[in-house]
Amino acid sequence: MTFKNEIIATAAAQLASDYCCSAEDFLSFRNKVTLSRKAEGQRWFKPEPSFFKAAAMGRGTIITAASEMLEFSSELASKYTGSEIFDEQRKWLINRKLAEFGKAIAFNSIFYLPVTPYKYTARDGFKFKFYEEDEIVRELYSVKGFDNALMYNADNPRRDVLAVCAVNGGKIVGMAGASNDSARLWQIGIDVVPEYRNMGIGSELVSALTQAVFMHGAVPYYSTWSGNIASQNTARRAGYYPVWTEIDAGDIDKLFPNI
Repeated sequence: MTFKNEIIATAAAQLASDYCCSAEDFLSFRNKVTLSRKAEGQRWFKPEPSFFKAAAMGRGTIITAASEMLEFSSELASKYTGSEIFDEQRKWLINRKLAEFGKAIAFNSIFYLPVTPYKYTARDGFKFKFYEEDEIVRELYSVKGFDNALMYNADNPRRDVLAVCAVNGGKIVGMAGASNDSARLWQIGIDVVPEYRNMGIGSELVSALTQAVFMHGAVPYYSTWSGNIASQNTARRAGYYPVWTEIDAGDIDKLFPNI
């Protein structure tokens, strides 16, 4: 098994925990539906089981759902291919069913893994500074405006554990942060202040943090959505490629509090 296949296998194992199935299910072309439940080793996104979510690694789709959504999910999985479940027509069907329970699709993201073996070569220019978990809380939580890089919350199991800042003249102009979404996978987020964008800072920060996450013994990953072309280009320039896609449901009144 190559190192590239090893980190794909790591992602598949993590998704298997999240979706209450086997890793091999994500490498199959068959769709599968499971009952949603909390279990050891899942990513720490929310304390309760997902009401409905689906993921695919380019083959079959795995759906995990609450008991109220199992019949609908099984029908969806039997009628459509794995990729079709994520098209706009099927997402409309999913949202229509979710609305019966006061819920809707909360996100539809694309998840990326780094090419391997990973090489990072620092360029001359902005000064980079790395921060560990305690330093992030102590020194970076007072620096606002980097909400894609940091969660600004030290009380959850999912925490900011690594960060790297680009500094120009004593000012932080860009930041990448890594959260410990699980013991296996650490997710990287990135923010660059507007006047310093389109200069390659974002992709270099992601690349530098990727190397640091590997050195901490975890697998870094990156997520964005179909409409965020700038973020997709950042991932590509930093040496990432798309591996899986996911949708997850949330409460309508929390998703749209002003409607």
